[in-house]
Amino acid sequence: MTRYGDPSACPDCRASLPTGAERCPSCDLPLTHPVAAELLATLTYADHLLARLRAVGAVPVAASFVPPVAPMPRAAAPARRTGVRAASVPKILLGLGAFCLLVAAVIFLAVAWSWLGVGGRTAVLVTLTAAAGAAGAWFAHRGLRVAGEALTAVSLGLLVLDVVGADNAGWLGERPASGLALVVGATVAVVSLGLALLPTRLVAPQLATVAGAGVAAMAAFDLTDGSLWLAAAAVLVFAGLAGLGQRTTLAPLMWAAAAGASVSWIVLTSSALSATATDTGVITFTSVWAGPGWALLAASAFVLLPLVVHRARETVVVAVASAASMLSLTLAVPFVDDGVTTVAVVALGLLVTWTGLSLALPRAWSVVARVPATLAAVPVAVVAAALAAEAALRTLEAGQSEGADVLLGDAAPWAHPAVLLPSVAALLVLVAAWIPRTRGTAGLVTAAAALAAASVATLALCPVPLWTVVAALALAGAVLVADSLRRETGAPETLVGLGGLAVSLVAGRGSEVLVTVDLGLLTAAAVALLALGWAPASRPLGDLLLPGVLAALIWSGAGLGGIEVLDRAVPILVVVGLLAIARPHVELEASAAVAAAAAAGASVLAAHDTATAASLHLTVAGVLVTASSLVHERRRALAVPGGALLLLATWVRLADLGVEAPEAYTLPLAAVLVLVGLRRVRRDPAASTGASLTPGLVLATVPSLLWVLAGDPVSPRAVLLGAGCLTLVLAGTRLRWSAPLVVGATVGAVLAARELAPYVAETPQWVVLGVAGVLLTVVGVTWERRLVELRQASAYLERLR
Repeated sequence: MTRYGDPSACPDCRASLPTGAERCPSCDLPLTHPVAAELLATLTYADHLLARLRAVGAVPVAASFVPPVAPMPRAAAPARRTGVRAASVPKILLGLGAFCLLVAAVIFLAVAWSWLGVGGRTAVLVTLTAAAGAAGAWFAHRGLRVAGEALTAVSLGLLVLDVVGADNAGWLGERPASGLALVVGATVAVVSLGLALLPTRLVAPQLATVAGAGVAAMAAFDLTDGSLWLAAAAVLVFAGLAGLGQRTTLAPLMWAAAAGASVSWIVLTSSALSATATDTGVITFTSVWAGPGWALLAASAFVLLPLVVHRARETVVVAVASAASMLSLTLAVPFVDDGVTTVAVVALGLLVTWTGLSLALPRAWSVVARVPATLAAVPVAVVAAALAAEAALRTLEAGQSEGADVLLGDAAPWAHPAVLLPSVAALLVLVAAWIPRTRGTAGLVTAAAALAAASVATLALCPVPLWTVVAALALAGAVLVADSLRRETGAPETLVGLGGLAVSLVAGRGSEVLVTVDLGLLTAAAVALLALGWAPASRPLGDLLLPGVLAALIWSGAGLGGIEVLDRAVPILVVVGLLAIARPHVELEASAAVAAAAAAGASVLAAHDTATAASLHLTVAGVLVTASSLVHERRRALAVPGGALLLLATWVRLADLGVEAPEAYTLPLAAVLVLVGLRRVRRDPAASTGASLTPGLVLATVPSLLWVLAGDPVSPRAVLLGAGCLTLVLAGTRLRWSAPLVVGATVGAVLAARELAPYVAETPQWVVLGVAGVLLTVVGVTWERRLVELRQASAYLERLR
């Protein structure tokens, strides 16, 4: 029974509502608003609750109905505060006030200095300074810290003016500008430190202490012409202030002093490094240790000063590692101008020392030695890379010459060749120290490969015959490949070994003997990958490698045997073709196709009668491809490219003989292919006409089309071809076959375009522009009309209820 949620009655006046009414005809209550739908849902739920209540039965007196208390409305969220925060107002006002007071004091000195006596000036400045300082302390003691900071800053600024005024009065005697800055800085630092240690713990005096000390240090450094002793003392002074700030829990003083100590340390280090050179600009052992060497050692020790403030384990590790790095730099500086080899040897010694220490230290502390070892590894790696690049360039340059006995360049290398191998070994040990997981089998193999490459590069840096370097590269690559065949995880090692063999091949390209030997090793490696390697991952690599290197080996061997270039490709085609038939894998077949094409192309280009040579090689290739389609059921599709190769060979031969009518040779074959395709279509209703009839139809039409395109478009051949295309289109449409329809339409469209081409060239340009304009106008009108129709349809749908 519906009592409350009755959609046929007005929820307010309960008057009957007509169907589809938007407002109550009696009380004009809106009925289509979303609130009306929500009200109807609420009243319907009330009917549901009433039915449940009646089903319960009589309600006891103790549980009499009590109207629920209406929930309190949720307080509105406070409006987001905009504008300047209240706490920022006094800061802004007091900052501006302090600035104005200081400006007023400066103006007062500039204006009143001439008519006030010495006593008057002194009394005014001292009184203002003392009053501002006292007021700042009093406000800070009362809890008004912003006012205390502002007035304290004013008092310190007045203190600067006091010292400057005393100097202008002649009380400080004759002194340069740096001397005045020294006095001002020292005075401000001492007074500010006293104010900073007061119980008020104001920030302004803490920062002023460090600023005053910095001004005093710079002035003293200038007065002493850059004394290293003074720079070291400045570092200690700032470090002491940082320690005092940490002990008294004055954080601004501690961090500001730490920054000052860092700047002073940089000044000390840079000044010491710039003082290491002699008058001639050369750095020597004597110029360092008889001069600024102690400053560099002091700078290394000063890196440990942060431990005075913070002694956590992480801080200790970072500080000690930084100190060790600075010590390494100090020890290397005297040898900077002694040549690249000396610098490399010194850096290598530091690298070995710190790396060994990192391996000896506990794991938690080994980073202390690894950091300076890494810094020492930078010049070592640079020298090693430069030597390796120089070795590669010398080898490639020698490979351009004919013969294997040519000597590599005898010019002195950039650094001594003996540095390369130990440098690479030390770098590998450092990598193992940083990354422990590289110490496994793969890491050992990588290290062995790197050491082998370094050994060969060292050999290449000496004036030795080219064949020795090539032989060393080939031997290293062969050993790596042979070793990788023993393990299932030898893929990276195999690739490295094959890379070594490839590099040796490039290096020895000037000698057919070296090239043949390298290709033999590569062929053996490919065969081993197929027969003995880590299956199955090694076999695709062997399939890709074997046809190419085998073809290159046959080519190179034929060259050693004196066989002409024209006669080399046919054996290659036969060998790689039989290999592809014996092992029908996609990787091997693709590689065999590339190798065969390259060999055939080289032979054809070298022949005097290119047409005959091309026909011969196309015939051999077609026979092999067709044979593969006949031998392997899964390669039946190769019959199409095989037949195409044979047909192309026939065309090339016919062209060489001067034949001008190819239809006599193509139409019979096309007829055979079409008949075979029709037979398949009739026997298998599910067979596709595209796969069954397209080869024959293409063979029947495309050769004639090519002849028409290359010759006269107005000819009997063109007429017959057009008629044939029309017949194919009509037949395909009638029979609903895609092959004749597509082939006939495509060939006919190309033929029609060829017939139209002479007349298109003679058409005036205004005609082309006019046609383009009409097309664009039609498209634009159509587009706009579709938009109008879309709007009309949308409006019609909106009116539907």
